[in-house]
Amino acid sequence: MKTVTTGNILTSIRGMIGDNLKTNGRDSFTYDQDASFSLSKDYVSESSLSVYQNETPLTITTDWTYSSTTNKVTIIASLTKKDNILIPFSYYNKYSDSELLAFLNVCLSKFVVERYPKYFYINDSDEVVTKDGVNPTVEEANIMAIITAIDIDPKNIKIKTRDFTISAEENLSKSEQIDRIFSRWLRSFGSPEFLEEE
Repeated sequence: MKTVTTGNILTSIRGMIGDNLKTNGRDSFTYDQDASFSLSKDYVSESSLSVYQNETPLTITTDWTYSSTTNKVTIIASLTKKDNILIPFSYYNKYSDSELLAFLNVCLSKFVVERYPKYFYINDSDEVVTKDGVNPTVEEANIMAIITAIDIDPKNIKIKTRDFTISAEENLSKSEQIDRIFSRWLRSFGSPEFLEEE
């Protein structure tokens, strides 16, 4: 069975709401006296960051650090006035991972409300797991992503799977769309008792 991570779920959510990773982030600066540099995009992928001083790559943690709170790169390495600093990065336009995790956490309450036999929660490592530490199945992860995407942007959803097609409907509220999707999903995969079987 495929292991589903929270990262997989967040990637699906981003695809559904049109917030895919952009790889063209690039900021350049000339050092004067402040070794902290504010990035031009808000939702930076930390793992994509790299820093160059006069075209020489610097090493993270020993030469520079990044704070997602301030969205600044701070260079620890020695700098000389008029050094050129180049910072390429990837970013998202709409949401940070922590914001999407908050939306996903709300989505998990839908499973409780519907008395789904598995209790899902986000653990200290930001992974969606059950009480016994098991990750969701692919089907469960897909429904989590769909419900979360509707919660974020109920008018911008069009999803087609082999089991059903979902389009945002102007005459349905967000909660009605979510209820409808959850009900369709349970019917597609059988009863909750059947879904619990691995």
